[in-house]
Amino acid sequence: MMKPSRLFWKLFLAFWLATSLTFLVGLGVLVLGSFKPGDPHLETILASEEQLLRQFGVEAGQQLLAVWEHPGDQAIGVYDKAGQLIAGAPVPQPAYERAIISKDGMTLWLRSTHPPGREGGDGPARSTPLIIGTLMSALFSGYMAYYLAWPLANLRRAMSEVAQGRFETRVKPMMGGRRDEIVDLAEDCDRMANQLKLLVQAQQDLLHDISHELRSPLTRMQAAIGLLRQEPARLEMVERIDRESVRMDTLIEALLTLARLQGRPESIEREPIDIVELLSVIVEDAQFEAGMKGCRVSLQASPAFISHASGELLYRCFENVIRNAVRHTRPDTTVMVVAEVNGAADGLTVQISDQGPGVEHSRLQSIFNPFERGLNEASAGFGLGLAIASRAVEIHGGTILARNEPSGGLTVEISLPRRA
Repeated sequence: MMKPSRLFWKLFLAFWLATSLTFLVGLGVLVLGSFKPGDPHLETILASEEQLLRQFGVEAGQQLLAVWEHPGDQAIGVYDKAGQLIAGAPVPQPAYERAIISKDGMTLWLRSTHPPGREGGDGPARSTPLIIGTLMSALFSGYMAYYLAWPLANLRRAMSEVAQGRFETRVKPMMGGRRDEIVDLAEDCDRMANQLKLLVQAQQDLLHDISHELRSPLTRMQAAIGLLRQEPARLEMVERIDRESVRMDTLIEALLTLARLQGRPESIEREPIDIVELLSVIVEDAQFEAGMKGCRVSLQASPAFISHASGELLYRCFENVIRNAVRHTRPDTTVMVVAEVNGAADGLTVQISDQGPGVEHSRLQSIFNPFERGLNEASAGFGLGLAIASRAVEIHGGTILARNEPSGGLTVEISLPRRA
């Protein structure tokens, strides 16, 4: 059983106070409406008649009732034991009757067509509705407070478990069959817990991949240093150390770029930039690397496309994708870079197509994950280029996707808005 919380007691007292006040006001109106104008006066006459009969006898009682000007619907009568009227008016169907011992020792019956307006003996009977109403309002208030407070208590307990790292905690199954906004909140909390679980798992995988990528060049550098100490004349070991240090520097730079993209993207500076001109510069630089491999890079672009963006990030994005295409295309082929303006969406679509082996269909999405490389690409790059490109496009409000062409090769399509 859940222990009542502060919220439960606040809701309970609020509901109880509201229902109790409503009940008391209604009861007061009902009671006030039940009193008739002549009732207090009738109560006084009855009390006076009873006092006269007890202290002065029947004759005094007859005189009071003889001079009392009663309304047409009210009557008071005094009867003896035989049921004979000895004073007042006849009361065939009394609403009030009381036995009295007169001064003469006679047992008399004082009868009235109406009950007195107020009577002390009716206190418990009058308080019964008040007690019942108070208890019913308390039960209703307790139910409403419990109905609203217990799911919030479950949410708090679940969020506490998530904060402690138990991301498998789910709140919605605790809600039973209810359907309201609190259940919607529970579903959002469950999705948040699942997303946190995925993010933490991705972070752990990333740290594992980083440690693996850093361990390989460090191991080779340590081996080269050991050989160089044994044979100082082996200058190729110095070249090996220098090559591995450059590789580590490149990896660290790529990791810092990725961390900056995943950290605070709102801090990235943006300025008007011509993306088509940026593509021309990148393609011209890629021609040198492509020429060494015996292939080409061709650009088919529309007129200038000015976008409010980060030139540095977009340069890294397109450079990584184009260099990746040059690396995988077959010799004596052409990497096509096509840029077209989409007038309807006011954006630019860039397609980079190679003529290489393509990518397995199951990896078309995962190639944009950090350190994602093919089985035969263990020594080619770090698997961070497409991850940086994907994050840069996402920051600029665009989309990036990959698809295999029917004729062979891979096409990476990037869509960017004019203003992110």
